[in-house]
Amino acid sequence: MASNAPTPPTKASPLAFMTKISPSAYVYTPPSDNSNNTNTNGDPKFIILATWMGARDLHIAKYLLPYLSLYPSSSILLLRSEPRHFFSKTAGPSDVAPSVPFIKSLFTPSSQTGTSEDKPQVLIHLWSNGGSLLLHHLRLALTPQLLPKYIIIYDSCPGQYRYLSAFRAFSAGLSGVLYYLVAPALHLFCAWGWFWHVLIGKNQTGPLAYLNRGHNDVEKLGEREVRRGYIYSEGDELVHWSDVEAHAGEAKKVGFKEVRLEKFEGTGHVAHGRGEENQKRYWEVVRGLWEGTLC
Repeated sequence: MASNAPTPPTKASPLAFMTKISPSAYVYTPPSDNSNNTNTNGDPKFIILATWMGARDLHIAKYLLPYLSLYPSSSILLLRSEPRHFFSKTAGPSDVAPSVPFIKSLFTPSSQTGTSEDKPQVLIHLWSNGGSLLLHHLRLALTPQLLPKYIIIYDSCPGQYRYLSAFRAFSAGLSGVLYYLVAPALHLFCAWGWFWHVLIGKNQTGPLAYLNRGHNDVEKLGEREVRRGYIYSEGDELVHWSDVEAHAGEAKKVGFKEVRLEKFEGTGHVAHGRGEENQKRYWEVVRGLWEGTLC
């Protein structure tokens, strides 16, 4: 994957080449000599990466850099999910709002000259339920007509509410004394969520159920979405494989035409591209979904 993509200057700051426009949003515009139109060089015009909750810079870079290498002429929006986005109704919308002017600047009428309305121009990749939440807020901030046709990759998501999965997600990164101080409150919070959304709500209530329905809203998304793929594994301890397959099955049922399941063996949550063989297959899946060439 040779390219002219920038290399992060230091390990301590692997996202330094991007422009931070909000506490959770970063943008990247390729050099002028790389920024050809997607219809002339095959690259997406725009890539949206919505990462998992609490993702660290170094871990994000392991996905960001291959994207820069694969598609050097693509502009990129990076959305980072944090726990506060699940606890505050205003944090997510506030953090994604500055992304809207950037997107508008890419898809002005003049920028569409010479493009084919049948081809996707945008590639969306979201990881876990955290990425799912921020993508939801971004969609609410955009008018339906603003974002051109796209393909979307659901990585380690979407999942339904599960007690242990919720606890593991919110306690990730905690250790030592801090873990023992915070864990009891997290257990209570997750137990409350299980009681209301699973026992009482039958997995039809709560933020995850709301997000899952939103991703399969064919009336709002059907005309814009060209194809979708799900990357998942039975080794994922945070998002159960059956939840992913159930969501994909529902997508087909309601009318999404191209739905692809890519099941990896034994890989963990947001880690399906680790290891030489998995990494090769992972990026072949990404490229194949974008190009529509997966067998």
